[in-house]
Amino acid sequence: MNAGITSTLPLIVLVSMTGCSPESGTSPPSLAIVGLWNQGANLRDTVKNQTHIHTGYFSFAQEGVGFAGTGEQSGFCSGPSGHYEGPLADGARYDIVDGVQDGSHVSFKSNLCSYEGTLSEDNAHIAGTASCSYVENGVNFVWAGDWLANREP
Repeated sequence: MNAGITSTLPLIVLVSMTGCSPESGTSPPSLAIVGLWNQGANLRDTVKNQTHIHTGYFSFAQEGVGFAGTGEQSGFCSGPSGHYEGPLADGARYDIVDGVQDGSHVSFKSNLCSYEGTLSEDNAHIAGTASCSYVENGVNFVWAGDWLANREP
């Protein structure tokens, strides 16, 4: 074998191996949804003739190719017997999981709700729909409606 080929062969093999390594330094693309967002929703339980309105925040962080984070919201619920505070408006912090951003479409879940929405072209706003459900005192509550979020500067 030629001496030039013998000395470059180990280098070619080494470069080929590092290029195929799962730890070659390639990271997933940054997601536009990452950051702090003010959010609000207007949800309805049409079966029980109730309304839920809240405001709060979402804080999203990238996790691999998706995202997760935390949220918090407070507000009020209203039904035939008047205003009350339910688990959707109690101000307790909750985890956000299963976050996916595919272009301008986003989806994620909390312990009570599933969210879907569309990022604006400037990545400063999200508008979408939410569906939430829980059981309280043996009664099933199912909520659905619109939610909005605006990026904090």
